[in-house]
Amino acid sequence: MAVLGCPRCEQTLNKQADGRYGCAACNVQFPILELSGAHVPFLWPEPGAALRDWRNRFNMALADVEQQRTLCTTEGATGAQLERLTRLTAALEEYEKELKRLLEPLKPGEAIAKETHLALRTRLPTHHGVLSYAQNIHRDWAWGDAENVAVADHLMDVLAAADLPTEPRVLVLGCGAGRLAYDLHQRLRAGGTWALDSNPLLCLIGAAVSRGASLDLTEFPLAPVDIEHVAVARTLRAAPVENLHFVCGDALRLPLAADSFDLIITPWLVDVIDASVADLVGAFARVLRPGGFWLNHGSLAFTGADPANRMLATEFAEESERLGMEVVTRQDQRLPYLQSPASRQHRSELTYTQLARNKNTDVQTGHRHQHLPDWLVEGKAPIPLSAEFQTQIHTTRIHAFIMSLIDGNRSLNDMAQVLEDQRLMPRADAQQAIRQFLLTMYEEAETHRGRARG
Repeated sequence: MAVLGCPRCEQTLNKQADGRYGCAACNVQFPILELSGAHVPFLWPEPGAALRDWRNRFNMALADVEQQRTLCTTEGATGAQLERLTRLTAALEEYEKELKRLLEPLKPGEAIAKETHLALRTRLPTHHGVLSYAQNIHRDWAWGDAENVAVADHLMDVLAAADLPTEPRVLVLGCGAGRLAYDLHQRLRAGGTWALDSNPLLCLIGAAVSRGASLDLTEFPLAPVDIEHVAVARTLRAAPVENLHFVCGDALRLPLAADSFDLIITPWLVDVIDASVADLVGAFARVLRPGGFWLNHGSLAFTGADPANRMLATEFAEESERLGMEVVTRQDQRLPYLQSPASRQHRSELTYTQLARNKNTDVQTGHRHQHLPDWLVEGKAPIPLSAEFQTQIHTTRIHAFIMSLIDGNRSLNDMAQVLEDQRLMPRADAQQAIRQFLLTMYEEAETHRGRARG
């Protein structure tokens, strides 16, 4: 697979005797994740740190499942509620076993306390968790073909305007569990399709199922139709295909060689990736050949801190043109989305699909990985006492002091008086500051309690 490149320096990777890939220039080896005979290269700029991070997320996901099971107490329950909670408890026990089998390649260790992760700010946003896209897995490989065929039909209609070569090389960024990559790989008669996602669970499932493996994974519908559908045992399966390759990595630090692809597809990526259109195009322009095509599909960005990135379709097209992409066609199409046969909730989305040709004649530099400082990676050099760190240290000490005052007896006003006595701030200012601090703590506690019950 000469298409693979180092996510740090972009040099071609060498396959080692043990199956791993290595970069001679960076002196880095990248792990291979394996499930049911399928192999997924784990190509992150800092592979060790990324692997530990995903192990921690997996451990936290298991802790959440265990908490859900604990909350399904049948004490005092009767009739239909008793039957539902009993079914749910048994299903969650099996679900935990299924997840451990599927993510055994991560070799998770002893779970770190959730509170420790939260304190260290290592818990990712919900849409980046291990199980965030569990429903998409079932949509791809268990619910049947209708929804997937509707999307593939639409995209093939749009791609009719692209003069792709015979047996094109295709890259799907943000591939999820891989069904769209699987369908278009066959319809386009691609010479090779590479499907990349940051989530190792999705990559492993896509790689294994597309090779013909059958995997078990329970579905928990959001709004079950009846007692039989509170939890549904599903088998993920598909006919095997050749030359469909899955890679776990960062869409903004692509581990791929320059000028490698005739078509790049970004399905349902712009709406969730924390980057501007310029960042995204800058990342993939290097690996898209001049004259190649970019097909974007799904919703446009509606999250993120910067409102400038939450573009309308017209803005998105204008920005694409500014970045060297000639817009060939763009369409709105209402399509079914996550319509589980076991759920009362059915969605449809007005999707935006845009096909553009790469007018750039030179290979783009793209966004290269910026190495972390040695004091953070190696842990041996002194940690610099920067102005930003000093501010954070002072803030943390204030927060720690406020937390130490919570003893079950003091009121908010009592705590403000202590801050004034310690000459930290005037009482009136302290009251407002403590109220805001406690309000944030309360809202976070309620959010986590709601998730645990949801």
